[in-house]
Amino acid sequence: MLVAVVGDTHGRWEPVHKEIKSLPGLEVLLHTGDHYQDGRVLARKLKIKGYSVVGNCDRAGGVREKVLELEGHRILLTHGHLYRVKQTMNHLYYKAREGRYDIVVFGHTHVPFLEKVDGIWFINPGSPTYPRYGIPTYGLMELLPGRAELRIVEMKRA
Repeated sequence: MLVAVVGDTHGRWEPVHKEIKSLPGLEVLLHTGDHYQDGRVLARKLKIKGYSVVGNCDRAGGVREKVLELEGHRILLTHGHLYRVKQTMNHLYYKAREGRYDIVVFGHTHVPFLEKVDGIWFINPGSPTYPRYGIPTYGLMELLPGRAELRIVEMKRA
């Protein structure tokens, strides 16, 4: 199962749509918030299943966290601000351990991050529209039962 991971689009979903619309086999889109509605728009336009959570810049509606099971992988989808990910990963790490998650998907920092710690994948796709260090990014996860391959993708510049 191919899963696109996007976040911190802040109302500008078009650039990432242009990038991912031709990905063969794309089945699911996860949006980490800050204009979580962009995730809904993207999933609808791509005609795939989509899940979004609200971020600190979202005013109403939506949920703060979502727990998913995809291809046997237990996944936590959150924006990250509730765990102060700009200061430390410790709070999110302990949440992941307590919840027995295989993968934690988060955003908030606008900086891509991918690391496996104690068997738990942590992925932050960065931002495709407002990257902190100038390179627009998103994430991809290839999920199979018992196996997960995750990566950060640098987008083409306009």
